[in-house]
Amino acid sequence: MAKTATLPELIYSISQVNALTGVPKSTIRFWEKEFEEFLTPLRTTGNQRRYDPEAVKTIEQINKLVNAEGYTLEGARRKMRGSSQQQAAREDNSEAHLSELAETMSDFLLQKLFDRVRREEERYNHNLR
Repeated sequence: MAKTATLPELIYSISQVNALTGVPKSTIRFWEKEFEEFLTPLRTTGNQRRYDPEAVKTIEQINKLVNAEGYTLEGARRKMRGSSQQQAAREDNSEAHLSELAETMSDFLLQKLFDRVRREEERYNHNLR
């Protein structure tokens, strides 16, 4: 299902993507069908394809896998799925790590605060004697 263009900052026509990547326009159209879970161009009201920078990166990635590294189309799809899953796992791990770090920092700061209050109380009590 095609997305409707809302005019992000940078969008490219299929000819511009061809010029940027060197991938023929017919190949880009074919890859849209073969890699539809990764590559869905925006569409203008006139139904013309428009590509955002993320889509251009995806085309470059597919081109590298298929033409430079020799993957089959199915192999490239599997590789891209694996990359997507690894990225999601890294993001999940990052979130968990940040939560753990925040809790550790909170504990550390509380301990420092308690130590400082205790020292101030000792100093105060010492001055009363």
